[in-house]
Amino acid sequence: MTGHESKVDNNLDRVILGGPAMRSTPEPMIVPIPVKPPPSDKDHDKDYNEVRNNLKRVIVQSESAIQGILQVAEETQNARAYEVAAQLIQATLEANNKLIHLHKQLKEIKKEEAVKQTNVTNNSIFVGNTSELSKFLKARKELEKAVNPEDIIDAE
Repeated sequence: MTGHESKVDNNLDRVILGGPAMRSTPEPMIVPIPVKPPPSDKDHDKDYNEVRNNLKRVIVQSESAIQGILQVAEETQNARAYEVAAQLIQATLEANNKLIHLHKQLKEIKKEEAVKQTNVTNNSIFVGNTSELSKFLKARKELEKAVNPEDIIDAE
């Protein structure tokens, strides 16, 4: 028996592990971190539909709450009830505005994606002196003469 170990520790080690336990530090555990792919069009559409449905649900619930609070305000003629009704109406208007802005934001996102996908260069610039340009044009002209027009399949 070594130093601070008791007979109970040794007996448990022998029963559980089949012999005296080797006291060692546990190995560090490597946990892989999942990498999320960049959002796709489907993700944008899914998020858009979810937010849109949530806003519509809030608007419908607000309308029924407004009807209820207006009924209470009319019955009690309480100024606080009218104030609450006005706040509910304002919140409903804000939800409607958020719904409209959501449409605009989705349009902008799709427009940005379309702009990112098309990279067309319309203007090319020749950098050099006139003698190099004339050599280039001469070589190109000779190349065009060497090509047989019958070999061209489709020309527009």
